[in-house]
Amino acid sequence: MNIVIMAGGGGTRLWPVSRQDNPKQFLDLGTGKTLLEHTYDRALTLADPADIYLATVNRYKARIQDLLPDVKDDHIFYEPARRDTGPAFAAACIQLKLTGKENEPTIFMWSDHVFTKEQAFLKDLQKIAPLIKKYPETIIIIGHKPTSPETTLGYLEVGQKVPGHHGVYQVIDFKEKPDLATAKKYLAAGNFFWNMAYISCRPKYLLSELATHNPELIKGIDGFEEALKHRNLKQADKIYSELPKISIDYALLEKTSPIITVTGDYGWNDIGGWAAVQEVFGQHGDHEPHGHHIHIDSKNNYVYNATDRTVSMIGLQNTIVVITEDAVLVTDRDKAYKVKEVVEKLEAAGDDQHL
Repeated sequence: MNIVIMAGGGGTRLWPVSRQDNPKQFLDLGTGKTLLEHTYDRALTLADPADIYLATVNRYKARIQDLLPDVKDDHIFYEPARRDTGPAFAAACIQLKLTGKENEPTIFMWSDHVFTKEQAFLKDLQKIAPLIKKYPETIIIIGHKPTSPETTLGYLEVGQKVPGHHGVYQVIDFKEKPDLATAKKYLAAGNFFWNMAYISCRPKYLLSELATHNPELIKGIDGFEEALKHRNLKQADKIYSELPKISIDYALLEKTSPIITVTGDYGWNDIGGWAAVQEVFGQHGDHEPHGHHIHIDSKNNYVYNATDRTVSMIGLQNTIVVITEDAVLVTDRDKAYKVKEVVEKLEAAGDDQHL
């Protein structure tokens, strides 16, 4: 099977470490490797290097080549501009089609997720290729067993089990991010799973379903394909940059059927903010590659220090401090999600230096 690592996201929820030119997938959050490198290692356990591809944007070309020098350039699909995940998935399928892989089972993996139960996740990913071969006219996604009434994630409502497969179900419906009361009902019902948005299918099938459910997008994608066939890269870039901005969820997943979900408990975290970084990577203390930290009468704090400065915390609780060479973030752990408001203020001020 093929694996396409989706590595074009921008992301600002980990500002000031995450920037426009250095988004989340390129960060080392304390393991010695970036999230992208961990994802590539994960892919290598499932497929040969010749069957692993990356989809990203032009501005990250040098960064990816530096981190993954063994990946051939013709295995990296570059988008000239961000048009959301709908066009990104379609363009990757076109480029697989042009290499003769349009009918092969393909897993689209996100480049910036972590798993504390990674072996369970990899074991379930191995179920996907046989499922696609058995059900070639379907899309398979991954559902995570909810461990709490989470309100920041979408859910899958599942129905009948797929015969002969443990933890594999037919998807009945997609549910948007619920309020707390609704999330608690989902948890109690037992047939709702977090939608991890990992999509697997034959590229040809995804394109055919887009043609049915989103003809506006596929019209532009057809032009993109023709330009690539004639090696008119300038025209291809122009066409892609004018595609409608739409997520793969709205463009396809919420309209197509049948959809199958492989489910399990993988200790999944999409590292959506600094509170998640503390939860996953702060179990054994602060991140301090060059600096030194001193905690006095303080507890439940986390410091991410990308400098050689000494940081002292006195009488503080539940506080996250992030330090780079040109910026400092200090936030209550429960308010860390508001970092997006900091970024919005910098954007409004035209402060590109710190974005």
